[in-house]
Amino acid sequence: MLALLLHSKTLAVDWLDIRLDFDTNITLDVDMEIQTTNFGSQTINADDIILFPNGLIGLEEHTKFKLFHQESDNPTVYWLQSISDANFMMSVITPAVLGIEYEIELNDEEIAAIKLDNADDAIVLLIVYKQHEQEQDATDLDMKAIVKAPLVINTKAKLGIQKSLPNLATKASA
Repeated sequence: MLALLLHSKTLAVDWLDIRLDFDTNITLDVDMEIQTTNFGSQTINADDIILFPNGLIGLEEHTKFKLFHQESDNPTVYWLQSISDANFMMSVITPAVLGIEYEIELNDEEIAAIKLDNADDAIVLLIVYKQHEQEQDATDLDMKAIVKAPLVINTKAKLGIQKSLPNLATKASA
């Protein structure tokens, strides 16, 4: 719903809610409906969309995602659902789940791409998938993580990149 509140006058449009107060603060509250294969139809807030301006490695057409998680206080697995493709979703985890600590250096271009002013605003996620071998039973699949191309997301700006780390060296967390 678009609501423009100015001197008690309201303009309503179905999909957008904007409020201007007398101090010129703007609140944008845009709800939209997306279709997902695993979660069905979901109503999400546009402010929750994570934008990967350059897409993902090999998947440049996928740039907008919603992060879903398990219903718990400490979710282990998250899911990045494409906003534009109901069939495209990735499971992601924090590196700590695997006992991995990253020391990732972003160059100036990467910092600008995700508008990162404070390192504390960044999170790192790993894409995980099930590896199916020819002779393997479907119930006995190995989980794999893409540790050499983590996702780095600015949680405040809702912007992310996939950082290629071809010479990755890891150390177990304490």
